[in-house]
Amino acid sequence: MTQNLEPNQTIKPFNFSKNFKQIPFYLLVSAYAFVIVLPLLTLFSASLRSDADLYAPTFLPPHFTLEPYRLALTSYPLGHYLLNSFLTSSLITLGVVITSSTAGYALARVKLPYRELIFGAIVGLLLVPGEITFLPLYLHVNSLGWLDTYTALIVPFIASPLGIFLMRQFLKSLPQDLFDAAKIDGAGHFRILWHVAIPLASSALGALAALTFLGAWNMYLWPLVTTQSKEMQTAQIAVSNLVSAEGSQWNVVAAGAILVLLPTLLAFLVAQKAFVSGIALGGLKG
Repeated sequence: MTQNLEPNQTIKPFNFSKNFKQIPFYLLVSAYAFVIVLPLLTLFSASLRSDADLYAPTFLPPHFTLEPYRLALTSYPLGHYLLNSFLTSSLITLGVVITSSTAGYALARVKLPYRELIFGAIVGLLLVPGEITFLPLYLHVNSLGWLDTYTALIVPFIASPLGIFLMRQFLKSLPQDLFDAAKIDGAGHFRILWHVAIPLASSALGALAALTFLGAWNMYLWPLVTTQSKEMQTAQIAVSNLVSAEGSQWNVVAAGAILVLLPTLLAFLVAQKAFVSGIALGGLKG
C-alpha cells in the first residue's frame, strides 16, 4: 500500500531516542497529576456511598447511591446557598468585566490628564494585601447599612486593579492604526470601545472573567462577617455549617463539597481556552 505525498511533502522519520528521553518527563507529570486529582476522586467516591459503605476498604463505592446528594439539597437548603453564590459571583464578574474594559481603554487610548499617575496608583493597589483593607472596608459597609445584603457581597468587588491593569496592557499592545481608522470613520470612544477594543480583547476578557468568577465563588471570610441570616449565606459557609451539623455523616458532607466544587470546575472547562490564551496574550504584553 503506497502513500500519496504532495510534491514538497516528506515523511519525517520517527526519532525513537528523542521520544524515549521524554518518557520520564511524562511519567513524572502523570504521577503529579494523579496526586492532585486523587483527593477529588476520593471525595467523589465518598459522596456516592451509603452510611454503611462509607468506610469500606474499596476505592469505588460498593453500592452507588445518590442519597447523600438528596440529603444535602433537601435536609439542608444547599441549593439556596448555591444560588446566592452563583448570583453574587456572576454579578461581580459582570461588574469587573465592565469596569476593567472601560477603565483599561481610558488608560490606554484616551488622553487623560495625569493618566500615568492614575495608572501608577492602580498598580500600587496591587501591592496592598487584602488583609489591610478588610477592616476599613467592613466598617464602611457597616456605616452604609449594607450588612446582610447582596449589596455588601457584590459592590465592594465590582472593580479590580488587576483587571484594569490586564486590560490596559492588552489594549495598549494593539496597533494604533485600528483605532485611528475607527476615528476617521467618525466613531467616538464608546463605539470604538464596543466595536473595536472589546472584540479584539475577547481572550483577555475571558481570562479575566474566569479568574474573577473563581475568586468570587471561593470567597469565605468576607461573606462570613457580612452576612448574619442564613438566607444570605453563600455556599462556602454552607459547607462549613454542614461539617459542624453532620460531622458523623461524611458522605453528606462530601456530596455538599462536590456540589460547591462543580460550578467552578464547569466555569474553568468552559473558559479554558480563553483563560490560557488571555494569560499568554494579555499578561505578557505591554
